Amino acid sequence: NKATMSMLCARFSSTLSLRAPPALGARPTSHVGRPSVTVVAKLNTPSSKYRQRLNEKQRMYNKSIKSAARTRIKNVIKFTDNLEREFAKSAEAMSEEDFIKKADELVADAFSHIDKAVSKGVMKKTTAARRKSRVTRLKRQFRERRGWSTPEMAN
Repeated sequence: NKATMSMLCARFSSTLSLRAPPALGARPTSHVGRPSVTVVAKLNTPSSKYRQRLNEKQRMYNKSIKSAARTRIKNVIKFTDNLEREFAKSAEAMSEEDFIKKADELVADAFSHIDKAVSKGVMKKTTAARRKSRVTRLKRQFRERRGWSTPEMAN
């Protein structure tokens, strides 16, 4: 085994390369007499440190935009849940008109924050459409459970 291995190594030594594999972010060069791989950026170069700082700022900004949208969605959910509890206690906790007015405010606020996230590139259009649909469906289902609207009605 050892003899066979050394024979194969001797036979293919001209085609074998002892260079390290290219690093992540590496680019081959065609300069004669130089290594075949040059590293584009290391973690301790000024430009990569700058990019790390910038990426962290962007991540925090994106996080705040997403969080604001999620908070507005949660406000709609909490509103309907709290009303469910109130209606369990008393039959007339809120009138239909008051519910529609308050729910429309909360839904509009949620929609504006979701749309802002899409316009900033933080959220994809399909994700935004799905979340808007869920919020609208939640409002509609609450009205149906209360008997305030029939399933055929849009809002």
